[in-house]
Amino acid sequence: MLQAGIADGYIDVVQPLPGQPSLIALRIQGQFRIFANPNPQTHDQVQEAFAFGHQVVGIWDSGSPNVLRSIQVRRI
Repeated sequence: MLQAGIADGYIDVVQPLPGQPSLIALRIQGQFRIFANPNPQTHDQVQEAFAFGHQVVGIWDSGSPNVLRSIQVRRI
C-alpha cells in the first residue's frame, strides 16, 4: 500500500563519499525517508521548494517505509 506525507525538513547529499549514492532524505512524521540517486533536477527542485515554502511530498510503500518511491513538489 502506498502512503504519502509532507516533509518538514530534508538532508541533501550532493557529494557522497566514494562508492556511496547521492541521496535526498526527507523528514516526514519525524522519520527520515531516503530517495537514492535523484537526478540533478530533483536536487534543485527540493532545495527550491523548501527555500520558497512549497510543499514537498514523499511517497513510499508501507512494506519499505524508509525508502521513498517518489518525491512531489507542490506549489499551491
